[in-house]
Amino acid sequence: MATKDMSVGKPIKVLYAFALPMIISVLFQQFYNIADSLIAGNFINDDGIALAAVNAAYPVTVVFIAIGNGFGVGGSVAISRIFGAKQYCRTKTATLTALINIFVFALIFTVVGVFTCKPLLSAMNSQDLGEDVFTQSVDYLSIYIYGLTFLFIYNVVSSIFQALGNSKTPLFLLIFSTILNVIVDIVFVKYCNMGVKGLAWGTFLAQGIASVLSLILLLVNIAKLPKDSPETQRPLRKNSWKENPVFSLSIWSSIMLMSLPSILQNSTVSIGQLFMQSLINSFGNANLVAAYGSAFKINYIIISIFLTISNAMATFTSQNIGANHLDRAKEGLKGGLISMIAIAVVSTTVYLIFAKGLVGVFIKEQNDEIISIGSQFLYILAPFYIVVCIKIIFDGFIRGAGDMAGFTSATMTDLLIRVGLSYIFVKACHLSYVSIWWSWPIGWLLGATVSVLFYLSKRWKKTSLRKL
Repeated sequence: MATKDMSVGKPIKVLYAFALPMIISVLFQQFYNIADSLIAGNFINDDGIALAAVNAAYPVTVVFIAIGNGFGVGGSVAISRIFGAKQYCRTKTATLTALINIFVFALIFTVVGVFTCKPLLSAMNSQDLGEDVFTQSVDYLSIYIYGLTFLFIYNVVSSIFQALGNSKTPLFLLIFSTILNVIVDIVFVKYCNMGVKGLAWGTFLAQGIASVLSLILLLVNIAKLPKDSPETQRPLRKNSWKENPVFSLSIWSSIMLMSLPSILQNSTVSIGQLFMQSLINSFGNANLVAAYGSAFKINYIIISIFLTISNAMATFTSQNIGANHLDRAKEGLKGGLISMIAIAVVSTTVYLIFAKGLVGVFIKEQNDEIISIGSQFLYILAPFYIVVCIKIIFDGFIRGAGDMAGFTSATMTDLLIRVGLSYIFVKACHLSYVSIWWSWPIGWLLGATVSVLFYLSKRWKKTSLRKL
């Protein structure tokens, strides 16, 4: 559970030694998210109704995950900058401040989620899919919301571990949680006949156990940090009564300054996905919803790998800027970009060859319409993975340098183009759902352009000079 100083060593080797456990972790995370759909499609015999119900609720769960991740991003950037400067006492205070912050917000979002669950699904045209799909979707989402505190705390704790250069502990916890989730899901669904409610309760239980364990391990790990050296020790501020306060208003302000753009960006992207799901639901075709949800999760496996490397890039950049090693940060960006392009080429090839088989995994009985629609989605998006990987790696660099405006602008461009074009194609031009698929690569192209331009403008050099 040792922390890792990424301001020393060969940049690309350090970056990927740190990123590899994160990549394995995110693959398990995606399997964790996919598990409910796989079990719904293969263990609940209701002609795909349960699969459609879980997939209809999925975009809402992604909103909450995005918010939790946004808080994690803000905390990790702030903590990694402090840790990179070897201010270990402030690192302890920053960690406790981030934990208190997320606990309060988790309670707030739980209350909001409980009261908005059913109206939100109604607003997404989920009722157009039939009463059975809508009812089961509400049941699934309601139970999921009860576990938001566990979800938020786990995501933030994982981000803090990564900010300290420790990407292995979150991986081990996630592997444990994923296996537990699958086992409990199958027991609840197959042997207890709990249907989609069993899937939700299985997720609740697995997240709860993982959250508590991760929090305990983090607190133990933080307690082992050394004391500051005379060179890095900061004098106590006026009216500060001890060296390691539990909460720091100034650090909290820095965390929120980093968190809010990420929360806005992440949640806006997820809310954009809600609009996309609403548009797809409006066709009133449960097979379309089942196909889109399944293909979306397959697509997101590779996107999540890109995002994970981007998160590692952000931590690497932030630590090296904190240590005043700007050239190392740029060298890490170059190596990361080359590696991500290679991953994009391989994943594009795999998806183009095996698209139908991958979609077919989600359904027990052959359904040609679901397989055809889902594979078509992958055929259109996969050739553009090189474009989106370029966007995401530059996003990670400018985010780690503290240029949250550039980071947010690039992502918002992608989102607005993607959602806007989808509605124009379907509502104004009366095109089929296939036109929605084409809005994705167009958004990626424009978003990548904005991200690269922000990097070339070098405005991130000014933001990197800000003190936390």
